[in-house]
Amino acid sequence: MFLSTRYICPFILMLGSPLPAWALCCPGDANVIKYAETGIGQPQPFATDLSGDSRWRVHAFERDTVAYLQVSDAAGELVFIVGNSGNQFWLLPAGPADTLINLPSSDSVTAPVVGATEVYRADHFRLLVSGAGGVPVWWVENVPATR
Repeated sequence: MFLSTRYICPFILMLGSPLPAWALCCPGDANVIKYAETGIGQPQPFATDLSGDSRWRVHAFERDTVAYLQVSDAAGELVFIVGNSGNQFWLLPAGPADTLINLPSSDSVTAPVVGATEVYRADHFRLLVSGAGGVPVWWVENVPATR
């Protein structure tokens, strides 16, 4: 029986990859966030990349009902880690100190610039970035509940 390269190439890629086959093949339900329990702070954590933009990597972690998002650039360099519980957000002391991040609870919150890119979206918040001027500016923005 002859199989076309359409079937053989993906199979060979799955066999030769350090990732499990399920991670390459079937990401699952896009509405369900898969939180990792370990690996936060690592350059390439063993967690699914949840980013909607190929320039960035977003990995989700959870411990003791607190969620964390680790954001890295495409090269794997850590940009920041944000913690979240309910509607509260905070930055962990990780990544470059000069990273510009606007949290919903900040006194100096500015609205995202027109054309900001949505990098990640959860049920109750989204993560946006703007690269205007060459320096990325980040926003964590609450998303109203939909009914």
